[in-house]
Amino acid sequence: MSHATQVSELGLVETATPWIGPNGAVMERLELHLTYICPERCVFCSEEHRMNTFRPFPVTWGRIATILRTHAARGVTAVHLTGGEPTIHPRFIDVLKLAKKLGMRTSVGTIGTQLQHPNFADKALPYLDEALFSIHGPTAEVHDRMAGRDGSFEQVTKAMKYAVNHRPNFGGFVNTVVTRHNIRDLPETVALASDLGAKLIVISNTTPEGHGEDRYADLAVPLNILAEVLPTVPERAPNSVVRFFGVPMCLLGDYGAHSNDLHWDPRVTVEWQRDPGVVAFTGIYSWAPDRRRVHVDACNGCSRKRVCSGVFDKYAETWDTDALKPAVE
Repeated sequence: MSHATQVSELGLVETATPWIGPNGAVMERLELHLTYICPERCVFCSEEHRMNTFRPFPVTWGRIATILRTHAARGVTAVHLTGGEPTIHPRFIDVLKLAKKLGMRTSVGTIGTQLQHPNFADKALPYLDEALFSIHGPTAEVHDRMAGRDGSFEQVTKAMKYAVNHRPNFGGFVNTVVTRHNIRDLPETVALASDLGAKLIVISNTTPEGHGEDRYADLAVPLNILAEVLPTVPERAPNSVVRFFGVPMCLLGDYGAHSNDLHWDPRVTVEWQRDPGVVAFTGIYSWAPDRRRVHVDACNGCSRKRVCSGVFDKYAETWDTDALKPAVE
């Protein structure tokens, strides 16, 4: 933060300037990791290694309040709370209240651990604008196998139903991660999410991080199967916005405009990181959705190369990418 002489009544440094990135992009989104604990054991969890490493380091209220005030002063207008499972942080509702006081739009990525309980939800929902619920199958059998815990499906669908029904204009969103083991269930999963009232459904390709990298050979969906299944999905949710994350645009057929690469916002992610000789709670600045993604030879003649981030590097290192069909318009 730049030096300043004036401080507002909320503790904001009034002369702080916003982050300006490539092409004049302004960073307005903060992703804040509140916890490194989660009761689920998702087979694809990208955060598993980080949770194991940083579980001994709690994220204190004082640290959270400083981060929120600092980033509000720099022009951040939205905060997404993540983890681990963020709702189990003992000051979760206080975090929401402070963020709203600072003028931020609030959202959380959750499996519904606490929001399934009406007494907790009633305290949180007045200060929560959006929730991205993790639903990885259309039935308890499929979802619970992906989440690694019996009862997970009942919990997350209960939490989403309560939030959508009890908060007017609430942003009930769904994230579903696709693997080899649930890709054929995806159309039904999307239809369920739509029936639950999801305004936005994010379909996330398995990311080669954490458990996702450890088990990548078993989890990653072949590109030709993604190309077969994904274009059939949007029609199953006519009342929802559908986005595809971590997927080359050429696999989406007529739905290339649904690629999250085109709808992604610059963000700063604040989390525990290990620097030489020290563990620091600090920010990672992301201006494009290109983490762990690369362009391969097949991308060279594609007219969408400038706006598509390509395929995951682990996939390109492990299998051929012949299923990529470059656009030529």
